[in-house]
Amino acid sequence: MSLNQIASILAFLVGIMSIVAGGKAMQGWNPGYSVLTWLPVYNFVMGILALIPAVLIWINHRYAMITSIATFSIHAVVLFILFTAFRNAVAYQSLAAMMFRLVIWVAILALMYFQARKGI
Repeated sequence: MSLNQIASILAFLVGIMSIVAGGKAMQGWNPGYSVLTWLPVYNFVMGILALIPAVLIWINHRYAMITSIATFSIHAVVLFILFTAFRNAVAYQSLAAMMFRLVIWVAILALMYFQARKGI
């Protein structure tokens, strides 16, 4: 199994996790802590969009790196917004979930980088 395939599987899994968590919260599931009203929608939509780089990474498409960097960047901007504008309103669990996504996307990008270096 190539590093890109591992990265693709990680992207797919984190996307599915976001779809499930966001979807459950949008349907009224109460996780036991305060949830910002827009955050489950963001998680759901970004979960769906994460499937795009997952597929592109798997097929080694030329836009795989760009879509992966874009996904990472969007999560980083939203985490920054949560830490600044919503500091007193966002639950710790929401911050932890966003940081988890960022760490996974760093791992995905690292795997893709090392796969590309192997090809040189």
